[in-house]
Amino acid sequence: MANSAAKNRRLIARVNSYESAMRALSDEELRDKTREFRERAEHGEQLDRLLPEAYAAMREADLRVVGKFPYENQVLAAIVMHQGNIAAMKTGEGKSLTATLPLYLNALTGRGAMLVTVNGYLARRDAEEFRPVFEFMGLRLAIGVPEVAAHDFTAQEKKDIYAADIVYSTSDKIGFDYLLENLVGTSEEKYLRPFNYVLIDEADAVLLDLAQMPLVISGSPRVQSNLYPLADEFVATLRDGIEYEYDESSGAVKLTDEGIAAGNRFFHVQNLYSPAFFQLNRHVNLALKARTGFQPMRDYMVMGDNLVLLSSVTGRLLEGNKLQGGLHQAIEAREGLEISVENRAMASVTYQNLFLMFDTMGGMTGTAKGSEKELLKTYGTEVVEIPTYRPVIRRDEPDIAVQTIAEKEQLVLDYLDEVRKTGRPILLTTGSVKSSVRFSQYLLDRGIEHNLLNALSEANEAAMVLEAGRKGAITVATLIAGRGTDIKLAADAKELGGLVIIGTEKLPNRRVDGQVRGRGGRQGDPGSSRFYASMEDDLFVKFGSVKQESVQKRRRSARTMRRLLDRAQFASEESASGARKLSKDFDIAMARQRDLVYEMRNQIITGDPIAPEVLQSIAASVIADAAAAHGWGQPGAVMRYIFDNLSYHLPADFTALDTSNGQQVAEFLVAMFTRAVQEKVDTLADATVYSRFQNIIFLKSIDVAWIEQVDFLEQLKTVVQDRNVAQHKVEYEYRKEAFFAFEEMKKRINRDIVRLLCLSRIERGRDGGLIIQFA
Repeated sequence: MANSAAKNRRLIARVNSYESAMRALSDEELRDKTREFRERAEHGEQLDRLLPEAYAAMREADLRVVGKFPYENQVLAAIVMHQGNIAAMKTGEGKSLTATLPLYLNALTGRGAMLVTVNGYLARRDAEEFRPVFEFMGLRLAIGVPEVAAHDFTAQEKKDIYAADIVYSTSDKIGFDYLLENLVGTSEEKYLRPFNYVLIDEADAVLLDLAQMPLVISGSPRVQSNLYPLADEFVATLRDGIEYEYDESSGAVKLTDEGIAAGNRFFHVQNLYSPAFFQLNRHVNLALKARTGFQPMRDYMVMGDNLVLLSSVTGRLLEGNKLQGGLHQAIEAREGLEISVENRAMASVTYQNLFLMFDTMGGMTGTAKGSEKELLKTYGTEVVEIPTYRPVIRRDEPDIAVQTIAEKEQLVLDYLDEVRKTGRPILLTTGSVKSSVRFSQYLLDRGIEHNLLNALSEANEAAMVLEAGRKGAITVATLIAGRGTDIKLAADAKELGGLVIIGTEKLPNRRVDGQVRGRGGRQGDPGSSRFYASMEDDLFVKFGSVKQESVQKRRRSARTMRRLLDRAQFASEESASGARKLSKDFDIAMARQRDLVYEMRNQIITGDPIAPEVLQSIAASVIADAAAAHGWGQPGAVMRYIFDNLSYHLPADFTALDTSNGQQVAEFLVAMFTRAVQEKVDTLADATVYSRFQNIIFLKSIDVAWIEQVDFLEQLKTVVQDRNVAQHKVEYEYRKEAFFAFEEMKKRINRDIVRLLCLSRIERGRDGGLIIQFA
């Protein structure tokens, strides 16, 4: 690390050495530097050698276009980001400006550079601010997220976006675009370039907090179940600790013996856990999870007739996202909504695997403390602390811990009244939409003017943030105000002592606490922060070491309560880390399978037509498997196989076939397959058209089987985690089952290729085009 620091200091000195030369250039001469750098890169000069001049040129462009000149600590951060590490920069230290340097440098290769952040608002905001700089330097910038989440780009629009030198987007948009591209049927529909360089803003949020759950694309509806409302009606009658038991820390919930007996009576069955009632039992478990593990205004909101999820990281609306495995439908039943269609999982990827696909991944964040080891182990990236431009003078006061929520809320309101009299701006943060609405109502009841920033008011976010640093301003906000929010103080507010951060509860980890505190005290500004917490808060209910029923039984000292709350926060961090590790372990098996399937699809889309001998080999293998499974002893068995897989008509020489001779039967069936394929070639009478037909058959066979496999693997996660209760090693169980399922999937693909090539019909449409009627 010492050698690295010394090397970086020398690099900063070299960047500074070009400052005067760049300052002396005209605008046209400065812009022409991009052409020069690109030519040098094309001729093999490494980006590391170009870095000092390129950074010096971009610093000068930043100054001329947006009036900001990256200072030395920002240059240090930019070097760290280019090296594939994470720069830990305090809030207000100019991360967005710093990002222009490594993005510019890595775009010079012509292979593209991406900036990824946690939400579309931040991506669009930063892109619009710095687009003029990149365009001044002759580079094209594109925004990868649509303004309206429900409206996605067309394939051609995406191709244009991802062909840009620099793309500003979000982590989930990149992930979903990667998955969607690998479902297309032609090379013309593909839009992504090979992943080159990615710079992740709010890196700890993206790489850790969001990485606990994979990105999943759903489609291909299941048979709709009518058991959701019935299961919810039953679960609504149950009592916690009597008919069911719920473990807050693990999220596990199960019926007790009394609950099983109640289920038998309610559903009029002998044994709810009988294999015959598997689906009923599944729906009861889903209903239990929906009622115990998900809270309105914390995990989701009902908007009109729709259920919309809320991000646990930012509190923002996750429009278009749905929970998997029937959970979404179970919550809809709980809320009395119309049950939406439950879809199969079609494609899935974890953030861990997504970002490891890039040649280089850099990052920046205001908080990564406590997670350095996990980031290094998972992503191979180091966290480098960047000194602040000015000393941080914000005063972070000790947490105030009490026993009950009622006590805590009264203290919060008393403190807010005390601060309000000074005229200092106040940011009061909450952990959920529900809590933010409650505090907002308290203020309204007292006639206190304020802004409420949560998922319901995202559209006014920019205006509210602009006002939050003014004298006398009061802003009540969820964690929307915890990431990427730059609250600038008015001069009179600064003189009064700066922004006061009031945290109304301890958050799931110390990093998020730090993000909230970091809204104040930017770039040497004055400010202060204070967190309030109670032993009835969600964090302590879920991860505390003292059961809720005993909280009220005896008074504890403030010091003891702070210690207990700190332990609960640590337990929350450990739980989240365990969930990320499990998600990564699960995805190891799926990632290998996904790579093989996507490679297979790409070979079909972009490669040469499949040779006849390859098709014959596939058919011979499929027929051999069928013979091993069923045997051909009776003519009826062979006839049935022909009608189901090869032809709707028996060939004339079938009567001469000795079905007791397995070798003869296999040769007969392979010959039938070969004739059927040749008939398709003759019918289409055009090698290019036939090749396209063949590709469609292969892709359809692969996609149908892969969708079944992905959906099975998603369901398998739930099954093997339930086995964890029985002390099974879940990762081993998952990989074992996944391997066997993949081997079976490959056989299914071949079976479908043979069947579809033979039995699919090709007809001419009214417009003369070809129509494939799949078997």
